[in-house]
Amino acid sequence: MREDSARNTDAWTAHAVAGALSGAIWMAGTGLAFGLATVWLLATATLPRWLTAVPLLLALAQFWLLLRVAIDRHLFEALATSANRHGAADLAGLDTALLQLGWIAPSRQGRTMADRARGALRLVRICGALAAIQLVLTFLISIPG
Repeated sequence: MREDSARNTDAWTAHAVAGALSGAIWMAGTGLAFGLATVWLLATATLPRWLTAVPLLLALAQFWLLLRVAIDRHLFEALATSANRHGAADLAGLDTALLQLGWIAPSRQGRTMADRARGALRLVRICGALAAIQLVLTFLISIPG
């Protein structure tokens, strides 16, 4: 029974990370909306126009993260399916595909599921932090001076 549990670790890890990445999509989308609202508020305010660069740059970073998180979510869902079927995720196959696409450097091949999960969860934390920053900026700009 213990062996079955160990074999399912990759599947459960991949499922958990895919779920976290789904939440990150919502956080990043919300942060992007706050960023665009802040840009609009700044564009219509009497404040210097160059201030719009800050939320705009953060919104661009969030847009990139949104794309990255969406891709990673699908990859972790595929890893979970692979692990459910075969007892272990096909990490080597994923690395080969990512290498062929030019999305990873050869030195990044061979990472464990735990390493990949930590990297994906770092993206989740960054999405949350950027969304919080955008919310604070929107709030500060919307306060009547």
